[in-house]
Amino acid sequence: MAFAGPIDLLGLFLIATGLTLLAASYRIARLARSYRRLMENLLHLASQPLDPLELPAAAWPDLSAGGWQQLVWEGTWFGQPVAGLLGTAKLSRKAAAGLPLTFKLSGGDEVNLQVSLRHEAAWGEHRLFAEHLARVFVLLLETRLHARTEALSAALAERARLSLYLQHDMRNQAQWVLWVSEDFAAHETPEAMLGAARRLRDNAPLARDRAEKLLAALGRNPKIEQPTMIDLNVATLQAARLAGIEPAINGHASAWVASGLLVRALDNLFGNLAGMWREGPPISPVLTLATTETIEQPLAILDFICPWPPGAIPLPTEKVFEPFASGRPQGLGLGLYQARKSLREAGGDLQATASPQGLRFVLRLPARAP
Repeated sequence: MAFAGPIDLLGLFLIATGLTLLAASYRIARLARSYRRLMENLLHLASQPLDPLELPAAAWPDLSAGGWQQLVWEGTWFGQPVAGLLGTAKLSRKAAAGLPLTFKLSGGDEVNLQVSLRHEAAWGEHRLFAEHLARVFVLLLETRLHARTEALSAALAERARLSLYLQHDMRNQAQWVLWVSEDFAAHETPEAMLGAARRLRDNAPLARDRAEKLLAALGRNPKIEQPTMIDLNVATLQAARLAGIEPAINGHASAWVASGLLVRALDNLFGNLAGMWREGPPISPVLTLATTETIEQPLAILDFICPWPPGAIPLPTEKVFEPFASGRPQGLGLGLYQARKSLREAGGDLQATASPQGLRFVLRLPARAP
């Protein structure tokens, strides 16, 4: 019997190794082609008119086809908490044991998101290709997020430029409001006035104060107000009445805030919500004021629910404070954004949550000087 020599054995080994490498190369090439198709599908989403928060659901079929078992995101979107989960909530033992692929995205101080993905494989060529797929998805999300915030900055800059042309008209309008307010305030015979005129007469001193502040703000050297202690009961009632709302106020609170910032916030807040109260059930708005202690400092709290108007299609809660997003056909979508912005400048905040009864707003402000 003949036995293979060392050279024959080496040849067999090299042939076996070559066949193994050929099979592995063929397998990896097939795998690469399949992931390439998934990659092309994701890149196609870049041309679609998708909102940044709609992108995870649009990309998930391709991500899951690439072996990702779970996609989780959470964070804040223009001050509102957002969170979501796609895939299975209960992971396989192998996926749960591996480390998630995590990314942190931000758009200034308005948008912050953390995105985490978990794959069925902890290592290997499947995981390598899948990670490239996930990074393309995150890059698309980050690009769309920055495009939204940059578009916002450009839109606000353009609005500021246009306001230069409107300042003279605003000044004339403020002077007219001042004159009309003084004229109505001079009429002291109730029998000669209709109900609406009586309300306007009652609001004339407040309207005059607003007009004077507007004139001062449009001047060359606008006054920079310093924070003072302000009675929130009085300020809230004045702003509500100026918007045509007669609320019931429970509790009491005072806040350490610049008067102009508080006035702007409350005027925008109640001015935007007044129509919802008028169109809703015929009940008086109930506003609750309180002071609460926190680790940092005590906070003054204003809490109320604004009802949904009959037949209205409400905005998603994450878009309540997003600029230029409005639930009204004629709305600009800037009132609630400006209200929250003013309160944050004053060291406070404004949040909204949806309930079956309507939108619940919680306003927070420092309750004492730092």
